[in-house]
Parts: sequence; C-alpha cells; structure tokens
Amino acid sequence: MSISLRERIYDVYKTFSAGRLDLLSEMFDERVDFMSNAPREVFPYLGRLLGRAAVMKGLAAVHEEFDSVRFVPLRIDDDQSAGVIVSIELRQRATARIIRLFAAHFLRFQDNRIIEYRPFLDTFDAVQQVLGREIDLGAPR
Repeated sequence: MSISLRERIYDVYKTFSAGRLDLLSEMFDERVDFMSNAPREVFPYLGRLLGRAAVMKGLAAVHEEFDSVRFVPLRIDDDQSAGVIVSIELRQRATARIIRLFAAHFLRFQDNRIIEYRPFLDTFDAVQQVLGREIDLGAPR
C-alpha cells in the first residue's frame, strides 16, 4: 500500500523535527536539487545544495545550530509536486533565542523521494531574529 503525497510530506517534517536524519536521508533522491533563498552570510549551510549528501550535511547543520526544530505544515497542495506553507519554530543553541517564522516550501517527488526542494522564507525577518537585533538599512533616499 502506498502512502499519499500528503502523508509523505507530514513524515518528512515530522522526521526532520525529531532530528532523525538517518531516516530523513532515505526520503531524498540521490540527485536531489535543493535551493534556499537564505543568505549564506547568516546561514552558510543553506543555499544551493546538490545531491543527497550535500542536502543532509546542510540539514544536519540546522540541527547543530538549533536544538529545538519544529516544522508544522499548515497547508499542502498536492500532486507529484507540493506547495506547503510551513510554521517554523527554532531555538538557537548559542543564545536560547526562539525563532518563529513562516515559509513556503515547494517539493517535487519521483519514485516516492524528493528530487527538488525549494524553501522560501522572509529572510530579512529570519536574519533579524537569528542575530537578535533589527538591521538598520538607513533612511530612504
């Protein structure tokens, strides 16, 4: 019996949130293409990652920086591709600061594995929360 795409997506987020990277690895295709809009200066482990090993290394780094990771899918539009609105809550290990944000994730599946993963988030808000301060961009001209 195959599980629905919706169930697979919930499994992905549940497994990642639990830190079960050993199980999560099997959910990605060997040639997965991951592209995040997160700025590499603040999130050096994200950006463009090609292949399962690179993606897993990046996701492991998320768990190294944050000791509490919670992803809750709020809306899933499904087919072989999925658009997911995600509520994210993280606790930064170094500061114990709680980071809360929403993101849109776009995933494509083939043979029940993720072959493409595109997370998008309000990077300005995320950077300010991670740094623990507002970023002054100067007065508009």
